[in-house]
Amino acid sequence: MRRGYRIQFAQKCQRGAVWAFIACGVAPSAQAAEPAPVLRQLAGGYETNDFIKRLSRMHVGGSLSLNWRNVGPRKPGFETQIQNEVYLADIYFGVDGPFLEGIPIQIETHMPTASQGRLQLNQLNFGYRRLDNFLFQFGKFLVPFGRYNELYRPDQFLAVTRPLLYASPDSLDLVVRLNSPRPPLSAGYTDIGARMSYYPPQNPVWLPDEFTLFVVNGFGETNNRQRTFPNTDNLGIPGVPGNGSTIDFGHQNNNLADNNNAKSFGGRLVFSLGDVRFPWPIPEGSSDLKGANVGLSAMGGQYDLEAELNYQMYGLDLNFDYLGFNISGEYLYSVNQFKDPLINSNGTIPNPTGFMRDFEVNHGYFVQLAVPLLRRPAVGKRLTGVLVYNQVFRRGPVQDLLLNATINGTTYSSANALRPSPERSTTRIDKYTAGLNYQLSDHFALKFDYSYWTMGLASTRSVTSLGLVDIYQGAFSMVVGF
Repeated sequence: MRRGYRIQFAQKCQRGAVWAFIACGVAPSAQAAEPAPVLRQLAGGYETNDFIKRLSRMHVGGSLSLNWRNVGPRKPGFETQIQNEVYLADIYFGVDGPFLEGIPIQIETHMPTASQGRLQLNQLNFGYRRLDNFLFQFGKFLVPFGRYNELYRPDQFLAVTRPLLYASPDSLDLVVRLNSPRPPLSAGYTDIGARMSYYPPQNPVWLPDEFTLFVVNGFGETNNRQRTFPNTDNLGIPGVPGNGSTIDFGHQNNNLADNNNAKSFGGRLVFSLGDVRFPWPIPEGSSDLKGANVGLSAMGGQYDLEAELNYQMYGLDLNFDYLGFNISGEYLYSVNQFKDPLINSNGTIPNPTGFMRDFEVNHGYFVQLAVPLLRRPAVGKRLTGVLVYNQVFRRGPVQDLLLNATINGTTYSSANALRPSPERSTTRIDKYTAGLNYQLSDHFALKFDYSYWTMGLASTRSVTSLGLVDIYQGAFSMVVGF
């Protein structure tokens, strides 16, 4: 009886509660549903405001340089016979910033001059900064090797041309001949992989301010052979072409996938003092700083499709700033293997032609002095003078140059070849640069420089000495950076 009484009492209480809700105008079936759109609107507005807030953290940036150059000497058949050439170079555009808290995102595109302005993906990566003093980065990013590699945009370095060690395919930074020295890498080298950096919060002078380790796909081949993704139109793997296989110094193959199984590993240490500790790197001539940086870099791996050819490179960079005066320099040492067609001792081409593997060493340095000529000109922000001295060397086998040669059934306009037991030689290029950098505003600059390449020892002598003629260039550049 008591149990039945409790059940009846509970049912009556439930009926009373329902009638009470109805009386108060909050019946579940009718009026309680009305606030739902309001709540949805509030939630939508909150999401919109949050999305706009995230977008406001992002930075839109880019660069563009309109250049004029006059190259000499004027000689028939000389590949540097360019007078009064006007061209666009170093066109970058991107977005970066912490769209998500502690997770920076970067997207950057590039329109190379040599590719007639076709859009390429230069960087696409995201980082993880939610651990104190650590940075993890994944995707396609700027490889942390050397200082000048990170100063790749024209609004970040002072002169029109780059040092020989970082010669860019986008401009005449370096002219090479057969058996000439070549740059270990071009400025702005980006690759696909992952990096981890640690920045100690407090440390003595002898302890680095940055520890970085990275793994990337690494360099590819100049002929851009690669294992394609599964496709019924192309199921084969191309073999070594008749003109051999060598490393892509200029990193012009902007692949989004590796061309072999091997990966390249590297690392970087940075010691810093004074105002220039971090953020890093600081564009040249950006402000009156006091301090010094010393960086050590290394990387290496395999680069050909068959994973038989290796490369290694090591670097040391120095930078000293004192109230607008800057002295900087870098030394790079690289050794890489390559394959060339093997020809007879008398220079004739056998049929079929085999391949010979050999190696070469490219190394060199540059020293740059920047001096503020006018700290506060009547118009603009600053006028800076620049002097640069470069030397690069190559030690390797003497290669033969074959013109319009048919190798294994294919005709090549030019190809390098090796004879059995080739002798080894050392070649050298010197470059002198004097320039002016006129910073009109934070986003606009004018540059002028005069460069002179001494080519007397740049190659082994051939039938004509045309390839050993010195080269000079006057250049003017208008730069926009934001």
